[in-house]
Amino acid sequence: MTVPASPVPAAADADRNAQPAPDAEHGVDDTGTAPRFEGETAPHGRCKHCRGPLPPAAGTGRPREYHRGGEGPDGQDCKEAARRARESTVGAAVEAPLQAVIAWADREQADRRTHADLLRAAAARDDQLAADLADLRRTVLDRNAELETTTTQAVTAATEAITAGKEAERRERTARSEAADARAAAERAAERADGATERARLAEDAAAAHQTARHKAEQETVLAVQAREEARTERDTARARLAEVERELAAARSDAAALTGRLETATADLAAARQTITEKDATIGDLTGRLQRARQQIDAVRAQAEQDVRAVRETAEQDVRRADAQRQNADEAVERMRGERDTARTDLAAAQAAHRAETQALERERDTARAAETDQRERALRAEAALAAHPGLRPGGSRPGRPGDDDGSPSG
Repeated sequence: MTVPASPVPAAADADRNAQPAPDAEHGVDDTGTAPRFEGETAPHGRCKHCRGPLPPAAGTGRPREYHRGGEGPDGQDCKEAARRARESTVGAAVEAPLQAVIAWADREQADRRTHADLLRAAAARDDQLAADLADLRRTVLDRNAELETTTTQAVTAATEAITAGKEAERRERTARSEAADARAAAERAAERADGATERARLAEDAAAAHQTARHKAEQETVLAVQAREEARTERDTARARLAEVERELAAARSDAAALTGRLETATADLAAARQTITEKDATIGDLTGRLQRARQQIDAVRAQAEQDVRAVRETAEQDVRRADAQRQNADEAVERMRGERDTARTDLAAAQAAHRAETQALERERDTARAAETDQRERALRAEAALAAHPGLRPGGSRPGRPGDDDGSPSG
């Protein structure tokens, strides 16, 4: 993965876009230690100098990029430190690579956040599908329980209706048998009453015909009357019993009709329950199909998610490997920059030492020249004083005479 280098910021925007020095980037000091803020979270961004987490903004709306005085590591002012680092030759030399490393680190953090969001979304989809499957399973189980309860109630009602119908038929058969017995008893009583009447008529005829057997006829008449009364009583009893049996038969028929209605209702309920069971079976089949399709979709989504995760993981691993290689290259570049910085510092120290030596030599020469000039000035002053004291010593002036010159004699 190639990381493009960011352009060097302009001088007018230097305070805002200042970049960290090579030793301060990612919190690396002169000893080459690892970044001190590697594992800390930065919800409000990171400082461009020390890469430490920034405090919340002051509410002005302008995002912060550096630690202020007292906020950086050991209370340093990261903005001022970045400015000083930017002004150095080594900082300017490593500014572009370090800016590229910062941009790569930001993109890597964004990629990791995206990867984490994808993983969280896949986990949320799995949880939602599992919850939907659990709800669907509970719904199917509840509906099956309701169908079993409804079916059991319908079967119970149908069984009770069938039992009640059989009981009504038995009671009807019993009532019919009792009615037939009552009719037979009434017919026998009527036959006995008819026989008594016939016997009374014969007795009367015999009494009329046979005056001699009147007493016997009277007795037979009394017996016949008593028999007729008994027959009438038995007939009335049989009729009452027949009426009662007819009432019981009517009640049995009414009960049979009610039971028939209940049986028909139970049969209709049973048919409705069977229809409901059929519909529920169809619904269960539909739900089973939906469940299977949901499981297939879950499997497909899970497979796709696993494939995406594998792809993202492979991409992340490749990016990490490339990042490690780029970090190693950056470390090597930093080491080279440090060597160049040390060489530059050594050259600078040597140049400063040579400059100081040359300056000291020039100062000594200047002091020597100043001393010579002072000596010459003093000698000139002494000469001028001597000339002022002896005017004849001036060039073109009279010289004092020697003895012997006054008389004009030649010198010896």
